[in-house]
Amino acid sequence: MKSVKDKGAIFFSIIATVALLLVVAGCQKAAVPTPAEAEVAQAKEAALKEAPVIDIAKKEEKKVAKLYDIQPQPLHTVAECAQCHIGVFDRIKDAGGKHQIECVDCHKEFHVFNLKKRPYETAIPKCETCHGVFHGEGTKKTPLVDCASCHSDPHAPLIIPGSALGNDACMSCHTKETKQITNNVSRHTTEVACSDCHHVEHGYIPQCNECHESHSPGFAMNDNACMSCHPVHMPAMITYSEKDTPNIICAGCHDQAYGLLQNNYTKHTDVKCSECHSTHKRIPLCSECHGMPHSKRMMQDTAKCGDCHGIAHNLPVN
Repeated sequence: MKSVKDKGAIFFSIIATVALLLVVAGCQKAAVPTPAEAEVAQAKEAALKEAPVIDIAKKEEKKVAKLYDIQPQPLHTVAECAQCHIGVFDRIKDAGGKHQIECVDCHKEFHVFNLKKRPYETAIPKCETCHGVFHGEGTKKTPLVDCASCHSDPHAPLIIPGSALGNDACMSCHTKETKQITNNVSRHTTEVACSDCHHVEHGYIPQCNECHESHSPGFAMNDNACMSCHPVHMPAMITYSEKDTPNIICAGCHDQAYGLLQNNYTKHTDVKCSECHSTHKRIPLCSECHGMPHSKRMMQDTAKCGDCHGIAHNLPVN
């Protein structure tokens, strides 16, 4: 009996081992695909990964192609240039004067500046291309070939910074004023520079009271009143209206004569200074107003009238 049981156990073990081997072999067969199956699987996996990328790339390619499917033209109009150079556009718009023209009329070439190959001074247009030597060559002391020394901004050419200019530069253009101020020497000639008065910008006209106080405190003075006597570039060359100049104006400088007239009331007190002194510093002859009140012998030398009558500003009462 024992031997039969042993034989049965051995047989059963063999059957179980064979069954186990069959199961393992079946699993391995199921887990390992055939070469054809593996190739198909790889193709599907690649298709899944690559399909979205290919579609996006095609869309981007179409978009880029449409964006660049043009033939660009060179910049030409002011509006086109202004899209980038808005600051320059605004300056020309506000103060460009006769430079309110097409940008390309001056800038025949642009965007060519290169620090190594194309220096800035050769990349910008030259003033003389259009203007020639507009103000002449100037002098050795004041050459006028450097336009930018006065017209520092070609996009606002008439805004000239007055404080930056010396007298020589001003005089090279303003010849009329130069002759007036040099031929009629005053403190405006010897002590004042052009930029002391015209200090804000070129063309700035100052008020006289920026520097000067009224010499006639009892009379309201404005620029017109000042310049009615004192031409600004030859202030010592005094002129005035014979009819419209009140005595108080003259009194600002000639206070002694005015005081004598006021303190000693005579017919001369009511006479306007300008009626006798029709031009500044002119001393009239008494006979111009008084005629020949005495004999011809006495009137031979009217310069001696004062021997009896004193001076015109201080006549004797009796």
